[in-house]
Amino acid sequence: MAIIRSKVFGRGAEHFGDDAALIDSAHKLVAYAQRHHIRIVPLDLEAIASRLGILIRKVPLERDLSGRLYRSEDSGQWVLEVNECHHANRQRYTIAHELGHFCLHKHLSQMFEDQVFFRGAESSKEEWQANDFAGAILMPESEFRTLVRSGVTDVESVAERFGVSSLALRIRAKSLGFSGHGL
Repeated sequence: MAIIRSKVFGRGAEHFGDDAALIDSAHKLVAYAQRHHIRIVPLDLEAIASRLGILIRKVPLERDLSGRLYRSEDSGQWVLEVNECHHANRQRYTIAHELGHFCLHKHLSQMFEDQVFFRGAESSKEEWQANDFAGAILMPESEFRTLVRSGVTDVESVAERFGVSSLALRIRAKSLGFSGHGL
């Protein structure tokens, strides 16, 4: 669950240099990445964050804290901190989740913190949206279906291709209408 803290800084409008400010869905973020020649599978999260003006820092955080996204009071830049102690797939999912908060919710708050403990039982609409966003950018529907149609149906193989955990893959598969132990 993200802990949202409102804090308004005395900064001006967002400055992205292009149409990034218009990204308000996972589909638009994937299309934006494609337009800027950023690898989609697996999504190059560092490149997309950099393109959006977000600084990613891998730092040790409390064990139950996956990550946080906040707007720096000093520079006005958005900073995404991810727990470096977590597995690489967890870090990728956390970064994607925080990108969801950035694209969908940055107008609501200047600070988002996400705890591991609450990931499966989010209570807020914003958390569900950020989770859906993360799954959709890490495993875009078109690429997901193309991979499965090509004959790659083993959950572990597909998860490895997208750089996600098998649990994240199964959740995305279910949301796309797949069922069973394979795809």
